[in-house]
Amino acid sequence: MPPPIRRIQPKERGQLSLCHNFPLRSLTKVALAPYYFSGLKTRTYHDTTRNASVSIRDLNWNPPGNRIACALSDKLVRVWNPDKPEIRMSTELKGHTAPVSAVAWDPTHSDILASCSIDMSVRFWDYRIKSCMGVVTTGGENIALAWHPDGGTVAVATKDDKLHFISVVTRTITATNSLPTSVHSLIFSNSGDTLLLSTAEGRVLLYDFPSLTPSHSIDAHASAALCLELDQRGVHLAVGGSDAVVGIWDTSEWICTRTLRGMEAPVKSVSFSYDGSYICAGSDEKESHDIQIVHVDSGEHMHTFNTTHPVTNVRWHPHRYTLAYSGDPSGMRIIFANDKV
Repeated sequence: MPPPIRRIQPKERGQLSLCHNFPLRSLTKVALAPYYFSGLKTRTYHDTTRNASVSIRDLNWNPPGNRIACALSDKLVRVWNPDKPEIRMSTELKGHTAPVSAVAWDPTHSDILASCSIDMSVRFWDYRIKSCMGVVTTGGENIALAWHPDGGTVAVATKDDKLHFISVVTRTITATNSLPTSVHSLIFSNSGDTLLLSTAEGRVLLYDFPSLTPSHSIDAHASAALCLELDQRGVHLAVGGSDAVVGIWDTSEWICTRTLRGMEAPVKSVSFSYDGSYICAGSDEKESHDIQIVHVDSGEHMHTFNTTHPVTNVRWHPHRYTLAYSGDPSGMRIIFANDKV
């Protein structure tokens, strides 16, 4: 019998959880941020079981931030304990028959996650017992997924421009919708009443949920909009594009308040810090291998983390100034404040 699931209450809009290992007050004083970020350390999570051609396609923290899952191009999902960088301490989840496109954790359970692959399947896992709890076939190559904040529904976008909704309880597709254009990524709003999709045309489409009535759209980029993320307060939406620009949008008026430039390649990922104060982005830029930390409200550059390889995925910890990223052939890396991540 599997161990009992540890339940986590969904965060209310604007509510932040606190952990013991990050500054109890966020770095609201911009003058302090460069000093703080310059003191962070980097730890590598060496995946000695894979060759250099295997890449991390996606990564995601679980709700309490004590595990992080990686979607790998060699058909595996690997779950790490950030405090234990040894490969033998990680959990390998096998079952997909093609590269894994994306991973997402159940917002209400700390040990349950879902993964999607171009093998046309979505798999649900309990990482503690290395067991697949169920498989759902979508009939298309899956490219992105998002878990609704109430834990009851998973949305999956496929390469053939279909959007599927899966019941977590029955693990069956409850609805399928045709999309007006190709989609690169999707997220639910923090309250769960809106679904946002970034498109190949550069627009972000907003739909009321669960009715899926179109509610708004924004022209985010001149070319494809590749990634998007809301901050935990729901105040800002960041959209990264193939034009190497990140746009930051005010969600109350849907006005672009700031653009972040300087990258020379398409933006593949974007992430806000837990308090919404700082932002960084990842791309497969060959010439520059740095992670730039920028203050959201002022646009000021706070710090640069120098890396040796292009950084394709970035993901801030859900409760502290800890940052995970991928791109180094040796494995995932985490930037943290002290000896305990």
